[in-house]
Amino acid sequence: MGISRTTIETILKEYEELRLKSARDRDERLARIYETVPGYEDLESEITSLYVKRSLLRLQPSSEYSDAELKLRIRELSEKKDFLLAANGFSPEDLEQHFSCNECKDTGYTDDGAMCSCFRSRIIEKLYDLSHIRRILDRENFSTFNFDYYDSDRAVTKSGQTELDIAHDAVRKARAFVNDFSTSSSNLFLCGGTGVGKTFLSNCIARELLDMGNSVVYLSAVRLFDILADAAFDREENSELPAKLIYDCDLLIIDDLGTEMTNSFVQTQLFDCINERILRGRHTIISSNLSVEDLQNRYSERVFSRVVSSYTIIKLYARDIRIQKALEG
Repeated sequence: MGISRTTIETILKEYEELRLKSARDRDERLARIYETVPGYEDLESEITSLYVKRSLLRLQPSSEYSDAELKLRIRELSEKKDFLLAANGFSPEDLEQHFSCNECKDTGYTDDGAMCSCFRSRIIEKLYDLSHIRRILDRENFSTFNFDYYDSDRAVTKSGQTELDIAHDAVRKARAFVNDFSTSSSNLFLCGGTGVGKTFLSNCIARELLDMGNSVVYLSAVRLFDILADAAFDREENSELPAKLIYDCDLLIIDDLGTEMTNSFVQTQLFDCINERILRGRHTIISSNLSVEDLQNRYSERVFSRVVSSYTIIKLYARDIRIQKALEG
């Protein structure tokens, strides 16, 4: 999906508004110059007339003047214009249209037809807005992931892996998920107790993928099923997000699965959502306090089967990191 056509059109409209504003600003500056610099407008008119004469001279030679004479006169008048501007507190730059991006002149595309870097930046900005987690990602990303909250001595698996061992492995898998995003159809199921870093790890992934220009939609399970219910019962005009984006976005993050009130509608919608995204080759991350086995009991055998067969399971262990941070003061 990347970015939708509607969003591209919105960005192009923003560029158009920037160009119109900069043109208005230039016209206002010119009007002030014409008003406050005596003789300036007359000089401009005379220079324009001389350029016309030079053009005509190429078509029909004249005995009254030569091209060299016209060029000299234009240079003299131009120097006089610059002198008048400076004497009245203006500069030649005041005559120009000022763009927010000189590379593309606020069109979004450079002279060779390539997308300008400012256009890519605007796309990423829109993707951040769409994700609903812009501010969170400034503080929750791979660069701020803190392994100090994971015990290096406490073994939590039969093989003797510690909390810290598993946290390092989880981050490695998360980075691999990002690196292979465009060439795989992988999904993640992040589970573990409260405050072990599931949502934080999801946000790390989201930050990287958004910066790469992918569309990411982050929703709590409660909000997800509210949006799907609005779509199912023709109430989508009330939704904060079109249901279509849930199926089409490059990455859907469903946070805190299991906190919603589960019923037959939720069970059906959950299966339909994750199954449809698998069929479309779209990536999904689910975080939950539930174990994989709990999925089978709470939702359905179909949901359980889909997660087990199509998701990488990552279980995190830690003493509640939120409590650890609170105790640090």
